[in-house]
Amino acid sequence: MTGTWIRRRGSGFAVIAYAGRDPASGKRRYKWWSGFATRREAEQFRATLAHSPIHGAGGVSRARLRDYLPAWAETRAGLRGWRDKTRETTALMIAHLTREIGHMPLSRLSPAAIEAALLRIAARTSPATARRAAETLSTAMADAQRLGLILRNPCEQAAFPRAEEREPVLLSSEQVARYLEDARQTATPAVYALWVVMIACGLRLGELLGLREEDVSLDGPLPTLAVTRQLQTRPGGAPLLAPPKTRRGRRAVALPETAVDAIRACLRWRKEQRLRLGPRFQDSGLLFCTPTGRALNPSNLRNRDHYPRLARLGLPRVRPHDLRHLHATALAEAGVDPATLAARLGHADAAFTYRRYVHPSPQAQAKAAGIAEALLLKPRRVRRRP
Repeated sequence: MTGTWIRRRGSGFAVIAYAGRDPASGKRRYKWWSGFATRREAEQFRATLAHSPIHGAGGVSRARLRDYLPAWAETRAGLRGWRDKTRETTALMIAHLTREIGHMPLSRLSPAAIEAALLRIAARTSPATARRAAETLSTAMADAQRLGLILRNPCEQAAFPRAEEREPVLLSSEQVARYLEDARQTATPAVYALWVVMIACGLRLGELLGLREEDVSLDGPLPTLAVTRQLQTRPGGAPLLAPPKTRRGRRAVALPETAVDAIRACLRWRKEQRLRLGPRFQDSGLLFCTPTGRALNPSNLRNRDHYPRLARLGLPRVRPHDLRHLHATALAEAGVDPATLAARLGHADAAFTYRRYVHPSPQAQAKAAGIAEALLLKPRRVRRRP
């Protein structure tokens, strides 16, 4: 049973298209277009469906994937307010998909064709990239189904590549002390304070780079810093300061004493640099800045300061973001409640914080083993028979 046909509906007419069988129930599915006053109007609409470049004879799209995806991304970016990084990542995923299956009409996409394309993308790039491309395609096809361009989403029946989640590397307390002592001796006071605050507060690198002098309150019984902006870098463009993605991302974080001391030293250094350089000091207003007052480049921080220090000290190659995981794990092991931990990291869901940012450490495993040993050695009361 294929094609389209016309049926009277109430006082008017409707065009019906057969949409195949439901893969779960096996029942036949149909798509309806109602509201035609006369049969002639319905016939004209049916002919339009059959010969238009957008809809085929079954009421499905004839547009090719390479034409649909860029227009879809532009519309969704405008409706959802995508950031520049999201636009760039989506454009890259669209380029991978277009190379493999961009020539195919939307209505001809099948789960088998999608799976084969994802395997080729994974072989050419990585399984993680292939999965990101699959998620982009699934969202685009869901929107196409919602708009009536296709009758079903072929991604719902396709198997996506499994991407191994990278396990963060956590430094020990001794390794953290060595790392910070080296940073204190070899980096500027601003860079040293940045690493201290990252470990002490669990902020993202972009959030740290977006902090201003007025965002820190060091006086009073509870020194805090306010996260209200984050630094975003654009390829070939100037750094952009933008608000956090979510409401929970805008937060106040209490500072420990060591972080307060490092920030005070950073502020004194900024004033000295401003007086020493005069007009050459380009004051960006940012707390952590270069010796000339400009915004720090995150790539330079990683490749010219962080990773060389790890190599020089013989420490594991941890990402800067792993220090955020280290903060969360240390606080969880110390008994900080889930709600407070999630609030410090800027998460709305404490379960997500524990699932993604709290990891077993050797110290915690040793403590668990000690508790288990005490359990085994605990004398048991033996019931005596009367």
